[in-house]
Amino acid sequence: MKKHHVVTTINPATAVTSAVKGRFIHASAENLLVSKGSTVEIYSILADGIKLSTEFSVYGVIDKLEICQIPDRDTCSVFILTDQKYFTIISYSARTETMITEGHGLLNEPRAKISDQATAVVTETKNNTLLVSAYTSYLFSIPLNRPDSSNPNSLKGKAKTSRFSASSIRTNEFDFLDMVALKGIQQSCIAALLGEINELKTIKIFRYDPQKSELVENEKLTVKVEATTHTLIPVPNPIGGLLAVGEYILSYHDLSTNSREPKELSIDPVTITSYVFLEGSCDSCLLGDSEGYLYFLRLETINMKVNNINSTMIGQIPVATCLVDLGNQLFFAGSTKADSCVFRLNRAPNGRLTIEILNYFYNLAPIVDFCLFDYDQQGKQTMICCSGVDRDGSLRIVENGVGFTEQYNLDIPLIKDIWTLTSSEQKSQDALLISTFDQSIFLKQKSPTEYTEYNIYASIDTKEITLASTVTHSGQLCQVTPSFVRLMEHAELGILLDEWKPPNGQQIAFARTDATHCIVCYGEGTLAYFEFEPKRLQPKSTRQLQDVVCIQLSLSVENGLGRDCVLIGSLQERKIYLVELPNLDATLLELNLDQDLAPTDMIMAHFGTASYLMILFGDGQLSSYVIEKKSHAFHVGQERQTMIGTYCTGMTLYQQNREYKVFIAGSRPTVVSHQHGALSFSAVNLKDVYRFNALHHDQAILMTQHGLLFGKIDDSQQLHHTKIKTHPNDMPTRIRYMPQLKLLAVGAIVISKNVNNNIMHQQGKLSILDAQTLQTLDSFSLERNEVVESMTISQFSGYRQEFLFVGTAIPDAEDGESSRGRILVFQVNEARQLELIESVNMPGVVYDLKPCQKSIVACVNGSVFCLSIFRPDLPAGTRIKFDLNVHRNVLALCMDVRDDQVLIGDLMRSVSVLSATQHDPLKLELRAMDSKPTWMTAVKFIDEHVYMGADDKSNLFTLTWDKHGVKNAHGISKLEVLGGFHLGSLVNCFREGTLMDTKSQVKKHIMTKLIDPSFTFATVHGSIGVVKTITTEAFELFQQLQEGILRENHNVGKLDYAAWRSYKPKISHLSDQQASCYLDGDVLKKFAEMSKHDKQKIVTGSSLLQSYDVKQIEDLVYDLVSN
Repeated sequence: MKKHHVVTTINPATAVTSAVKGRFIHASAENLLVSKGSTVEIYSILADGIKLSTEFSVYGVIDKLEICQIPDRDTCSVFILTDQKYFTIISYSARTETMITEGHGLLNEPRAKISDQATAVVTETKNNTLLVSAYTSYLFSIPLNRPDSSNPNSLKGKAKTSRFSASSIRTNEFDFLDMVALKGIQQSCIAALLGEINELKTIKIFRYDPQKSELVENEKLTVKVEATTHTLIPVPNPIGGLLAVGEYILSYHDLSTNSREPKELSIDPVTITSYVFLEGSCDSCLLGDSEGYLYFLRLETINMKVNNINSTMIGQIPVATCLVDLGNQLFFAGSTKADSCVFRLNRAPNGRLTIEILNYFYNLAPIVDFCLFDYDQQGKQTMICCSGVDRDGSLRIVENGVGFTEQYNLDIPLIKDIWTLTSSEQKSQDALLISTFDQSIFLKQKSPTEYTEYNIYASIDTKEITLASTVTHSGQLCQVTPSFVRLMEHAELGILLDEWKPPNGQQIAFARTDATHCIVCYGEGTLAYFEFEPKRLQPKSTRQLQDVVCIQLSLSVENGLGRDCVLIGSLQERKIYLVELPNLDATLLELNLDQDLAPTDMIMAHFGTASYLMILFGDGQLSSYVIEKKSHAFHVGQERQTMIGTYCTGMTLYQQNREYKVFIAGSRPTVVSHQHGALSFSAVNLKDVYRFNALHHDQAILMTQHGLLFGKIDDSQQLHHTKIKTHPNDMPTRIRYMPQLKLLAVGAIVISKNVNNNIMHQQGKLSILDAQTLQTLDSFSLERNEVVESMTISQFSGYRQEFLFVGTAIPDAEDGESSRGRILVFQVNEARQLELIESVNMPGVVYDLKPCQKSIVACVNGSVFCLSIFRPDLPAGTRIKFDLNVHRNVLALCMDVRDDQVLIGDLMRSVSVLSATQHDPLKLELRAMDSKPTWMTAVKFIDEHVYMGADDKSNLFTLTWDKHGVKNAHGISKLEVLGGFHLGSLVNCFREGTLMDTKSQVKKHIMTKLIDPSFTFATVHGSIGVVKTITTEAFELFQQLQEGILRENHNVGKLDYAAWRSYKPKISHLSDQQASCYLDGDVLKKFAEMSKHDKQKIVTGSSLLQSYDVKQIEDLVYDLVSN
């Protein structure tokens, strides 16, 4: 049976592969252009950082960016080369505010193979021609000028070369290791670093001759350099020349004559990964190495001739793959292995240079492993990734949420609470009353981003802390402190209108106010309720309760009960009371609490057709109930418990787009809304928010430890990321969730460096973390040079607890090609500490582990082992045993399990299927295999007959096993490829499930109903995607929609979509149409961004889509591609 899949990116690539600077948008200002995956982000350069201006995407993964200048243009263009050697040249049109494709094409040379070296792109300035090294023994030239029609001899004897088209140039060199355009006296030449001969590499200087379409070598300037040389750096005018960078020596070559000796600088063994000459300087350069250290390189000159080189280490940043000088001592460092950043280069009074990092830009890449889990089994999925490399490795929390966009801030420390006091006469002008831990501060808005502090305003007592404050319906101001309730005129010289104080000098502990009501709790639990009348406080009622810990007003317009109420929390009685106003003697509802903790806050809100009571506890737990009315009485429905964070400080009910929502402040701020008949929880892209206040026009104030943030909450769902660094030198590589214990098992590599010889050492470490707080509870160190390679969690009959199986790799110190491993079995005791049950030596690296049929399957080098003995109660050394089952692989790298079947992904032998022939102990036999030589990186069961794999060519492909088909002499069937999809990024792992909130999912339309469970994948570029399997009818419908979108949508770059997404290499026995059993969810998502005219044109132009209107198609697409 053929399966059809939709592949959707839910988090785009975050790794920065290239970055350049140029006047791209306007001639008056420079822009930073950054490539991530298939997207180019364009930033404005500010005085203290960068700001995203716009972005665009092309059909291909971007390998190189190069700024180029088309004649008679006051702005620059950008040359883009993809990893499949397609290129495009794009400019920006200020008139239409769109991207313009100047030219595009494919670098193709049938007589050569694609080079294994990194592609180099340079601009040959004399002829304004781009030169690209992509194939062995060939360069490609792409002219940017129009052909000179005034010179008939320029085209004599050869075909006409058009602007922006690529022509191949045959060279005498096999590989160009690096290539740069020279400055100075050799400005019209290029320098190329060539392969090793007699333990030396060679730098040759060439001049491009466009008339003959060839490179002319200047043999007099050939230079020999040491064998570790890997990078060439052109020195700017007027000095010129070239820096050659190796692992031990950095040398300067003058190149004005072959008689000058190079100037050399011995350096510690490092690998330089990035460089940039300082803007306007010809003698100062920044170098970045593979450990993130930055070096300031200085060329000392006499009469513009270099006579010495020196360098100074000035600091450390995330490992950079590219550096760009933004001007004004600002620099951008882009990375594929760590967060990118903007930093400033500062010079101290003593002349020493230092680094100040101003902004980080998150990067999940590379994602080497991840897990998905639902902590409290309420449908809210959390994803935690092992991201980054070496010192920059970390855990990243990825979850659905909403974004807060900061517009400005006020730096006021030690804030305890805040109230917005907008007068009815000036709704656009806000006043703020802020309570700190020892006083109150009154601020009034002076401009959209400025506030003025008033030492005296009306009758506000700034020497006391404020418990509550509001502006009444009559426009008067109320302040509640521990000593009094005051009503006053809302003006700078406003007089006191009324005041109430607790009797007998008692103190007010809690207070809540709104425009009509005021309720306070004083003394030993006495509640006093007031209503605001013009110019006076009207006492209404009192009530005595025991040990009141919190109160909250609940108005009829918010709670859906048709009456104003107050919620009261009592710790001693462990109850929540819902009491009707104004008399405080009519208790509508009593709720007994199971928690020993005191409630922090309570809210009752009406969502959809139901009223919800939400109770927040200080430990971060939220209990929510549906309030039902039966026989004129209120009852609570089933309780739903949700962990919000490690602590919570309060809840605020507010409206956005005419819908009620609840903001929960705390360690992990969360917005609660109502979707599809259930509460939906969305994390906010900030941490540690203590209070929230809604302003007008969807504006909001957030209170943090540093002060107040003013901005806007975007209600659209998006993924947010949080970085967790468990230890400065740890690189997490494997992670699994232990659902019974609510723990995370994390395998990490501890990086250490011998300061005497600069040799890096690695040692594995296993840690368990609390899945809610992400605090490390216990750790276990492995042997020297041993690292965690695989992990799995399993339970066994007769044992209540979960067991953690860890597979390791131990390289042989004498034979680098040989390795062994161990399988370590742990349990977690009641003190939440790791206990090693057994260690089993294995004859190879344990690449993967999976539970199967009450056993454990292990991929060990080219063999598959099964657990045969599991008796933790036996003496040490006899508790655990693994037996060899199948030895038919080169290296069994990855695995998936379904019932009694095992799917194996191999280093060279693609995919194979094993099935159980015996269950106790487990015995497996090879049943089917794919004959293609493919390097697999991940495998996944779709069902018992259909499988998906990811390979090292960045493809996804589907295979099927016909159990009744032809078998070979050994009884083994052949797996047939059904189709493929070029993803463009290497997949490291598949995991069952998605980040969608499963509790809030609505019943899907038949066209978006899934026929198999969805699963998530993660890539080395930091992208995250989801694969869904749909029916044939749905595939045909959405395929017509996809074709219509590709036809009508503006194709920036004009690259061939089909060529990009087609499986590489082409599946020989299938046509492109037959192989396309995949839909591109990223293309389908573009339907929502198209104009109404284009949408209607697509719908009416399709035989299948005509049965739906545009709104129905939009809803179907949203259901299909939402994560």
